Amino acid sequence: MMQTMTRRDAIMVLAAAALPLRLQPAKPIIRTILRDVSPAEIDGPILIHEHLSLGGTDWGIERPATKWYDDVDLMAGEVAACEQSGVRCIVDMGTSDLGRKIDALRRIATRTKVHIVASGGLHGKADYPPGTLSKSADALADDLYRLAIAERWGVIGEMGTGPDVPMDRAERTALTAAAGLHQRTGLAIVTHTSDGCARCALDQVDLFESAGVSLDRVVIGHLNDIKDQPAVVPMAIAKRGAYVAFDHSGKPDDPRADASVKTIRTLLDAGLANRICLSSDFASERYLRKKGGPGIDMTITNFVPRLSRAGVDAATLRTILVENPRRVLSFVPRADHG
Repeated sequence: MMQTMTRRDAIMVLAAAALPLRLQPAKPIIRTILRDVSPAEIDGPILIHEHLSLGGTDWGIERPATKWYDDVDLMAGEVAACEQSGVRCIVDMGTSDLGRKIDALRRIATRTKVHIVASGGLHGKADYPPGTLSKSADALADDLYRLAIAERWGVIGEMGTGPDVPMDRAERTALTAAAGLHQRTGLAIVTHTSDGCARCALDQVDLFESAGVSLDRVVIGHLNDIKDQPAVVPMAIAKRGAYVAFDHSGKPDDPRADASVKTIRTLLDAGLANRICLSSDFASERYLRKKGGPGIDMTITNFVPRLSRAGVDAATLRTILVENPRRVLSFVPRADHG
């Protein structure tokens, strides 16, 4: 005998059918300045630490030496030129206290085929926005969260500490705020380490770990600059699980290029290829193609050939240039960070 399905039965059947959909994990994305994209869409070199916009701040800090950044047409042309070396994504590691202009990044992104990822944070305490030094880490994290949503940050950074050891109270508060923002959003954290200060780099790792940040969501920056035993600290950091950024790579006048290649080879020999990121920290007018310089993609055109000559194979280079930074940028947005 055929039984008639009641309304309650129908609701239960529909609910059961929908259950697997609700239980499916959310997919990771990379948040660019224009839209969210699948990580697989960015299948080429990613420059994890560059500057496409710098300048004066809204609270009166002037930087005349970076005035050329105001020419968005110029910067869009420089970014577009990176396509010829295969660059698929550039992370602008700018902050408000560096005078980064979000609107400029949007305009550059609309004029090129290169994905642009915006960042944000607190770079240097001398340039912090007014009132920053009087705020708690929680209050700063709230401020940064509002900016991250409004400006579509795809990563947190560059979070800076100076060369003094130990890290001072203001810097510790700022990095703790970055840890709180990470917990709230899932965004990775990229740092600035001043003047090759090895102890500073280790202090950054210690702080983030004590704040509950998984170190595979942290990139410690400027490790090219360590002069004494240059492989020791990057090795220690990478073994703890954080990424190590050789983000001063590719400048044609870099006197430490050979030393950086040797350090990277040491890390590779230790099986740490999946913890290395490269970029150039582009921020000088003399490196513009229009000025006869190597361009924003100098890491790819100048430094990568050095690694190849040192025996780094194509598969390893792909790990360093594509897969590692893509993992850094990939995240699943939290429920309140849509």
